[in-house]
Amino acid sequence: MRRSIIESAVQYIETHLKEPLHADEVARHVHVSYYHFHRLFHAMTGETIGDYIRKRRLTEASLELMGTRRPILDIAIDYQFESHEAFSRAFKKVFGLSPHAFRRKGIRPVVNSKGALVGPRLRHRVRSITIEPEIVELERSITVFGLQGHSNLRDNLIPDMWSELLRQRREAPPGSLVSTAYGICQAMGAMPVHDLSEDTMFGQFVGFEAAGDGPPPPGMGAYVIRPGKYAVFRHRGPTSLLRSSYEYIWGTWLQGASWELDDRDDFEQYGEDFYGTEHEDSIIRIYIPVKPEAGASG
Repeated sequence: MRRSIIESAVQYIETHLKEPLHADEVARHVHVSYYHFHRLFHAMTGETIGDYIRKRRLTEASLELMGTRRPILDIAIDYQFESHEAFSRAFKKVFGLSPHAFRRKGIRPVVNSKGALVGPRLRHRVRSITIEPEIVELERSITVFGLQGHSNLRDNLIPDMWSELLRQRREAPPGSLVSTAYGICQAMGAMPVHDLSEDTMFGQFVGFEAAGDGPPPPGMGAYVIRPGKYAVFRHRGPTSLLRSSYEYIWGTWLQGASWELDDRDDFEQYGEDFYGTEHEDSIIRIYIPVKPEAGASG
């Protein structure tokens, strides 16, 4: 029932992106009070209705910037921005570039774009990712033995890395590895997350936690996960849906959080409640390195 209210509201929003639209109007459409609708939408999606409408308009505007030569002001007015300046400020806040620079660059970003929250995307948001992460302090470093590689989102060579790791694990000396596995995404320099595209190459390390202080098994390398604060999200479901979880983390949670990214690598942890890559109840914990936002207390 609650999900159907959200889906009906989102479908109404989608047909009114180029028209004046306020949250109380959407609430009337789904026949609930504004107060109840506001709380329900935020609880189930992790964002306010106003933020959602604004980001959907900006995403659709970004597609028009990429796919047409229409004047920027015309696009801004279509999506209910009062001026070129107001549109540029809002656009740069989300995509990290002015509309003009975004069009000139000509590369569609994969972070911060906001797809319509209907169908599988809404089901994933409700069922498969924690809306509010747990902020934890990792007090010690974790040594991981495994394989180093590189990939991008378009080609995604990571499943091949896991297959090779599992093959080598069978040949590893007994007692050298524990059962907890890690997939570590290594940042490529100081690149802002909004510059990430389908073709951006990044480092990836996959492995198992080291059982002791000895060297890694033959054919494997070592990686040390650094201690510090992490926002820990709980992904539930097959690994094929992990990208949807990251879309929420980067595109929704991080933009409204009182935390900012810290200069450490994010990683996934696969523990005893991970039942396989295709299992609907598999749990993967996603660790995002964070520090208090400048001017905020954390």
